Amino acid sequence: MNELLKIENLKASNLPELQGMREKQLQTIKDNPYVEIVDNKSYDDAKRARTALVTARTEIQNQDKLIASKIQEFRKSVSTVSEELISITRPHEEKQQQEVKRWEKVKEEERQERLRQEEERKNNIRNSISCIIDEAYMKINKCSFETIDSLKVDFEEGLYKTELSQFEEFELDFNEKLIQLKNAFSSKIKTLEEVEAQRLEKIRLEAESKKLEEEKAKLEAERKAEEERLKKIKDEQEASLNAEREKLAKEKARQEAELKAKEDEARKIREAEEEKLKKEREEVETEKKHLAKLEADKAAKEEAERKAKEEEEKKAKEKAEADAKAKLETERLEALKPDKQKAIEYLESITGSISRPEIKDEKLKLHYLRSLEKIQQSISDAASSIKNFK
Repeated sequence: MNELLKIENLKASNLPELQGMREKQLQTIKDNPYVEIVDNKSYDDAKRARTALVTARTEIQNQDKLIASKIQEFRKSVSTVSEELISITRPHEEKQQQEVKRWEKVKEEERQERLRQEEERKNNIRNSISCIIDEAYMKINKCSFETIDSLKVDFEEGLYKTELSQFEEFELDFNEKLIQLKNAFSSKIKTLEEVEAQRLEKIRLEAESKKLEEEKAKLEAERKAEEERLKKIKDEQEASLNAEREKLAKEKARQEAELKAKEDEARKIREAEEEKLKKEREEVETEKKHLAKLEADKAAKEEAERKAKEEEEKKAKEKAEADAKAKLETERLEALKPDKQKAIEYLESITGSISRPEIKDEKLKLHYLRSLEKIQQSISDAASSIKNFK
């Protein structure tokens, strides 16, 4: 019986092609020692040693190529034998592989179906949660201030009592969305309550504004009536002053005529009197300017009083409390009017209580008229002061 050849027992050193090669290489080294080149002879010896060494190397390389060629042929023959052996079981392997793949495909389809059913179950639960929550959000969006209580009852009797077991592993998800919805509902209630409060406040402010407008109109009417009354008094005073000026002018003309008639009798006296009259005329003109200034000051004062009263009315609109105070002040001033009127009438009657004396001396008479005009001006100023008293 032949002993089987084992691949693991093969050794390169046992190949016949390599036998004796080691000894031959060592001998070549011994026969061709290293040569140091110092001249032409040593150069030739070095080249011969090199050639011998190269030949020893190439001989080994040629043997290696020969051995590799033989090994390649052996590998091809091994591959052919291996393929023949594989062909015995390959059909059975392929058939069995197809059956295994078929079964794995069936199992994979079953697994995918289970996954699909599981995902469908989860989607159904999620959709159910979404429908419930979305419907509740729709109710919240449609909610008005009047329907807050009814929606609270609806949620407490329905949504808040929803059976959680139907959501299985999504109970926490439903609870979380329910909490968010409750927060949204609370926010909606707060918003609606704020809007309702704003609406009521607007109605209240509009009512107050209307009341203030009515009071303003009333005060405006009272102001206009007071202006008319003051204007009437002013016109009467101006008429009285004009009549007095006209009277003074006539008196002055008469005096000038008399003086002119007496020029021939006493020219020097007349010239002196004329100079004196000139000064007196200047004084009268100065007095007229003074009267005009007093009239202007009076008008300015009345305008200032009117503006002050308008400012007071503006403040009354902004502060209801000040409005009440102003009303009381107006009533107090109205109550003072009879007494003020009495005082003014008394002052105005002072100059007319006694008949005017008839003065013959022209100088004294002129002095008397000027004094009378000053007294009338003082009475007029006093009457104005009483009118403006508060």
